[in-house]
Amino acid sequence: MRQFVLREESQCRALYAYLKNNWPACAESGKPLAVTVAEHKDKRHAQQNRLYWAFLRQISEQSMIGGKRYSDECWHEWFKGNFLGLVDLPGGRKIGETTTKLSVSEFADYVTKVTAYAVSELGVIFEETN
Repeated sequence: MRQFVLREESQCRALYAYLKNNWPACAESGKPLAVTVAEHKDKRHAQQNRLYWAFLRQISEQSMIGGKRYSDECWHEWFKGNFLGLVDLPGGRKIGETTTKLSVSEFADYVTKVTAYAVSELGVIFEETN
């Protein structure tokens, strides 16, 4: 799969050249190219991800459910399933939807839900993170 993000004319020319040079052979071989055009959304930033995991660490350190503590990885899975939904795995198991495909704003909304839940339902007091 090839993705072109069109911000400048040179990127438009690169897309045109790619299509011009590849569509005939692909179509002739019975594997035509499919082109989808959509607004580009930047994926979450590494800084957002670091902050999220710092929050998860604080949640795991401060929270207990039924007298048991859970790791930040366990909380990550729980929050994904709770706020993003579940994906079916082979054998009938389920896992939380991935966060890696969220845009910057979608990931910010997700982190807001996680921290709001942690404060209101788990009594977490977040410390500033660097």
